Amino acid sequence: MNNNIVLLRPEVLYLALLILPLLFLTARRLSGLAPARKWSALALESLSALLLLGALAEPAFLKPQERLSLALVLDSSASLSEASRQQAIAYAKNVLASANPNQQVRFVAAGEQAVTLTPEEVVSGQWSVVSGNGTQNSTDLAAGLRLAGSLVGDSGPRRVALVSDGWETQGKAADEAARLAARGVDLQVVGLGALGNPEVIIEGLTTPPYVRIGDTIASELSVSSTGETTATLRLSVDGSPLSTRSVTLKQGENRLPIEQKAATEGFHSINASLDAPADTSKENNSATSTVVVKPQPHVLVLADRPDEATMLVNALSNSQMSVDVQSSSQVPAQASELDAYDSIVLNNVAATSLTLDQQRTLQEYVRRNGRGLVAVGGPTSYAKGGYADSVLEDVLPVLSHPAPRPQKGPAALMLVFDRSGSMDLGSNDADPNVTKLVMAKEAARLAVDALRDGDTLGVLAFDTESNWVVPVQQINGSADKERIKQLISEITPGSGTSIFQAVYQATQAMRSVTAPNRHMVLLTDGQDYRSPPYEPLLSQMQADSISLSTIGIGSDADKDLLTRLAKLGQGRYYFTERPQQIPKIVFKELDVALKEAVMVGQVQPHLLAPSPLLRGFAPQDLPQLGGYDLTISKPDAVVGLTSDEGDPLLAHWNYGLGRVVAFTSDTTMDWASQWVSWSDFARFWSQAVRWTMAEPVNRQLQPSVELGTGNRESGVGSRLLSPDSRFPIPSPQSAHISVESLNADNTFADLENITASLRSPSGTVTTTLLMQTAPGRYEAEVPLTQRGAYEVRLNREGSDGATETAGFSAPPSAELLHAGSNDRLLRSINGGKEYLTRPAQALDARGLSGISSELQPLWAYLVAPALVLLLFSVAARRLDFRSR
Repeated sequence: MNNNIVLLRPEVLYLALLILPLLFLTARRLSGLAPARKWSALALESLSALLLLGALAEPAFLKPQERLSLALVLDSSASLSEASRQQAIAYAKNVLASANPNQQVRFVAAGEQAVTLTPEEVVSGQWSVVSGNGTQNSTDLAAGLRLAGSLVGDSGPRRVALVSDGWETQGKAADEAARLAARGVDLQVVGLGALGNPEVIIEGLTTPPYVRIGDTIASELSVSSTGETTATLRLSVDGSPLSTRSVTLKQGENRLPIEQKAATEGFHSINASLDAPADTSKENNSATSTVVVKPQPHVLVLADRPDEATMLVNALSNSQMSVDVQSSSQVPAQASELDAYDSIVLNNVAATSLTLDQQRTLQEYVRRNGRGLVAVGGPTSYAKGGYADSVLEDVLPVLSHPAPRPQKGPAALMLVFDRSGSMDLGSNDADPNVTKLVMAKEAARLAVDALRDGDTLGVLAFDTESNWVVPVQQINGSADKERIKQLISEITPGSGTSIFQAVYQATQAMRSVTAPNRHMVLLTDGQDYRSPPYEPLLSQMQADSISLSTIGIGSDADKDLLTRLAKLGQGRYYFTERPQQIPKIVFKELDVALKEAVMVGQVQPHLLAPSPLLRGFAPQDLPQLGGYDLTISKPDAVVGLTSDEGDPLLAHWNYGLGRVVAFTSDTTMDWASQWVSWSDFARFWSQAVRWTMAEPVNRQLQPSVELGTGNRESGVGSRLLSPDSRFPIPSPQSAHISVESLNADNTFADLENITASLRSPSGTVTTTLLMQTAPGRYEAEVPLTQRGAYEVRLNREGSDGATETAGFSAPPSAELLHAGSNDRLLRSINGGKEYLTRPAQALDARGLSGISSELQPLWAYLVAPALVLLLFSVAARRLDFRSR
């Protein structure tokens, strides 16, 4: 019934507690009567008293003046399990049978479309098999709620009850529910379950859209299981079996990583399938994704001493990379000239070997062109390579300003500078008294002040002859420094230039000095016309751990020779045309050369933070290093490896559009002898260099694909997720292809003819002309008639033509990708209330807004029988019918 009985004065009922004492007193007073008469009188008086108390509580009927309008939305999609389907049919029938004439009940079936149902259709149950346009491939609960909302009207008590598992595949039911609630419609839910139990479902397979030959294709298979079980995972590529393995699935969500090497160029479809012994439906046990494999990457290794890069070059070449080795001096002035390379490796390259323009070229190569850069350490890298405060340091994830540390031992410095006649000249715009020789002597005096007690110094001046202005000696106090500076001040200009003889003589003197740090600085403005053989001398210096830096002054300086000497001498090269800059350059060079900027000794790398460069490596896998450059990590850098003292060994970050890696040790037998013999040496460097590379998509023709309703852009090769769940959208009817088209100079390519050739899973090819919708943007909508992997070949005609290949996968019906109820959506629809379980709950209008009521008193119906019973009780006491 829909009528309510209420008590206006319920407190009167507490008087019923007095009935028992009164009965006790009355029973004693009637003790003289026969038992039958006594108990009959007592029973009649008790009932009369109760009826009178009920009348005093003032009962009344609450009569509704408006009838309930109810619309039942019945989920008719294919996602329901058979048990849930029968539950929905029974619930709808019971609601129909329980409704009275005072209630208006309508029924809506929601599948791919929403339709109204007649009472005969509800009773037959046929709506649960086919609805709307005859398909069950989609679930549009929002359409069902919208239609139900139009059926319940705009006034009076109204309710919409959703009978569903909550898995929608199009529309947004939560938004439609919010609109109904705003209209004052009461929302209720009857929760059902999807599919059966046990159930194993492959929800999706994600793969990167583009990879290169030799890349690891890191895929992930999303699997949902209603219970713990084991299954057999089978992978195939382009229909050919690839691998089979057993996997263990836990209850709930499972993420299964899948890795394979990209071996063949072109478009490929990857299929993953699961075979579980305990499974209800086999139709949801496979997924397909696509990947486009591009040619092997092209890497440029910059090395001032090519032999130092041999191990690294071999490792990269063996990892399916095309590697070019060049000197740092060959870096072009324009970043566009480096477009052929996917990444650049600086192998123990000094920043002073690169001009400012070349450093900016590398900066733009990374920042604007989105390419990769890897900096490898060594004796002439980072702080020792003059990276501090340079453009190159701005690109790197580490700073080349190591914290001050106590010097471990004395240093030996040889200053070899030109005193030829040309050195006694100044620049055209300078003070004629400020000559190159005057500035060189000033620089030498600064060098003396930079040395510590116990350090060794020698100053060799040369023209056509060489002579020791300051013989090699140890500095012991300020008196020695003042005496040496006075000797330097007495240097006078000479005649010609003989560089080789001076370098040779200084080298021989340096070899007799014992010191941990032995360094030479050559300063000249001329050329050595005799072209003597420097290589044997520099090889001997390198073997004796003697480094050499060079400073060229003026346009007549032999830049090629001085650069070559600095590179082979594991030092730095500087050039200036202004004599006033000489002291500053020398001071900077001494700061670099004499500071303690490297750590030499056995170092065990430690994993600090998760890093894609170290994927697959355990801490115990990493060999020891023999040394590294001291650096400080920048705040935004990811530090993957550190030393025992917390110094960065491996760091990386994103810089602009590109990526940069810093490895502070080297790749030679000097510091990395155990690494170069490590079995995973090539894999480590392959991962490090490949990580810096941009996605190998044609920058002039960048495609994207959007499936289904277009709620979210999928990205090429990925699967589109529905907005309210973790599952893919169902059975997309079309694919929206869009292309960003650019010219070679990165300007928009407008008014071009761009076509997309779509190859379906069956092999049928259709070609569509894309229409321009914005500057450089072209789009087209293409219908999809099959499920599986589609290949898209894009072609831009014209003199500046371009081509690109893309791929995507049209997933099967998502109606088979769910198990259980989507409680998150269902509870958002009904406001978090408990689900309905009985038909009477859906028909109960109590508490609904829009009900006006009328009170009808009922006390008179209780007083009359109470008086009659009272008369009978009196008769039972007064009259004895036995004598009659």
